[in-house]
Amino acid sequence: MDVEVLNQWLTFGANIGVIAGLILVAVQIKQNTRITKAQLTNDYYLADLQLELKMMGEDPATSWMKSVYTPNELTKEDAVILDRFFNYGMVQVQRLQKMYDLGLVDKDWKDRIDYLGWHLGNEVGRRWWAFSKESLPDDLVQTVDETLANSKDRYNQDLLDALMQQADATRN
Repeated sequence: MDVEVLNQWLTFGANIGVIAGLILVAVQIKQNTRITKAQLTNDYYLADLQLELKMMGEDPATSWMKSVYTPNELTKEDAVILDRFFNYGMVQVQRLQKMYDLGLVDKDWKDRIDYLGWHLGNEVGRRWWAFSKESLPDDLVQTVDETLANSKDRYNQDLLDALMQQADATRN
């Protein structure tokens, strides 16, 4: 009789072990699914960023310099390049926000939004934002609007001019 009771307890223990093992496998599958989803989402954003870079071409700095110093001299080609340049910054922020939503980025990702004050820190950038924000989520629009309200409209020009003053002072 003692052997029969021991056998029942061993069978019960084995069944508990199987159930616990199945639960652990289910948790692992859920984790792997979550990681795979995050990887695919990240890959999507990275592919989008690569496309933006390719569409900017070999010399986006020339178009950007025009947007800072001579915005009335922009060509259609400059407009296309700058659209991709400005959109690149937004895709970066959206990627970080999505990774945060998936639990893979710390909450300090929002500090990156402050960068958009520089990224859109000229007349052309502000015009791009005024037009483009209509297609973005309201919470992102509100945050970027607040960031831009706290940054200078001519931030890029002021920064570049300061660099040039430093260079001029060094030459003299």
